Amino acid sequence: MTSRPPDAVPAAEPQVDRLIEAARRELAQGGLRAMSFRRLGDAVGATSGALAYHLGAKADILSEVVARERLRDRRWHDEWLARLDGLERLERQAVAAILEQYLDALVQAEGRLTQLIWMDLVLRAPRDAEVATLVAPWLAERRAFWTRLFEERIEDAAIWAGLAAAYVTDEGFNGLVVGDDPDYRLLRRMTIDRLASRLERDGLGREPLFSRLVRRMDGRLGLPAGDLPADAMGPGPKRDAALAACHVLVDGGAEALTHRAVAERAGLSRSAVGYYFRTAADLFKAAISGVYLIADGRGDPPPPPPGVDPILWRGQAVARGELAVVLAAARNPALSPYVIDQRRWRGVNYVRLLRSRGYPGLDALDGQTASMIATGQTILSGVDGDDRRDRLVSWLIARHKN
Repeated sequence: MTSRPPDAVPAAEPQVDRLIEAARRELAQGGLRAMSFRRLGDAVGATSGALAYHLGAKADILSEVVARERLRDRRWHDEWLARLDGLERLERQAVAAILEQYLDALVQAEGRLTQLIWMDLVLRAPRDAEVATLVAPWLAERRAFWTRLFEERIEDAAIWAGLAAAYVTDEGFNGLVVGDDPDYRLLRRMTIDRLASRLERDGLGREPLFSRLVRRMDGRLGLPAGDLPADAMGPGPKRDAALAACHVLVDGGAEALTHRAVAERAGLSRSAVGYYFRTAADLFKAAISGVYLIADGRGDPPPPPPGVDPILWRGQAVARGELAVVLAAARNPALSPYVIDQRRWRGVNYVRLLRSRGYPGLDALDGQTASMIATGQTILSGVDGDDRRDRLVSWLIARHKN
């Protein structure tokens, strides 16, 4: 794992395990930036020199953490496949039950740490080739699980595997933040029923109930509702600063969001940024407004990574901005209202888009369900370049074509 001297006595395995576990928890709770030798040393009572001796460079530590997370994931997925070994056919009720149980288990106990690590690395992968190299095979294994689960059990098994992988990506991230909320869990069940039935109007997911639950949750947030999440910002330094905050969020995550970083991106002074967005919380809200501005076509995303189509990158930037908000809220529960609000906003806008493309019969719950597939697949395509978003969504909504 590391480059210790050839005549050195290897460290006792329990000591290495203890150090790797500390690194794992630092990565999950604070991100890659938090996984420093200083913080690890404080956590286990060791010097930086001792850590370097036992573990090597930071890249070696990250590689070992990911290797262990992948092993944990494979064992968990093997248990799932063994549990379902006697199931010969997947009907809609079985699909719904599997998705619901999988999502519940995904964020419980040690699975929560794995999911936080997965989120952090997926967010970084498009901008960091070393991280992408670590995450891509992990993603391939997760996709393979869904392929094995659906193959020979359902018609269009490859499509269903893609839908499931995309859906649990988006819903699994959000579940880290609001998965225990009873209203949210009911909304989640509605989207699961719609997905499993390919947008049939049956079961729990009836439109009046869905809309009432959304309004009920919105009323508890204490956040502005409506269709102007970016405060109708016109051209000017305030909007420039909000877009710059979004760029920082997309490229570096919430932990990179500082007044200094935003000022440098926007070409403004720190005092000017502080005038418009005084506190760290104000800056975070500004970054979310910047995500909305980019999604609405009222602002440009940060420059795309080399070789990435600029048109596709806009969708990637919006999805990455949303993911960064969710990840920040998973680490700081006080931010959870923003996760709920952006989910509502995303569904409302996505159903409008689909209706404008010839699907006027889609309702708000259809839009929420389809938006989760689109966002989840967009996030995954940032890791492996597999851009099948439109194909998955088109198959899902095909029966509602005008």
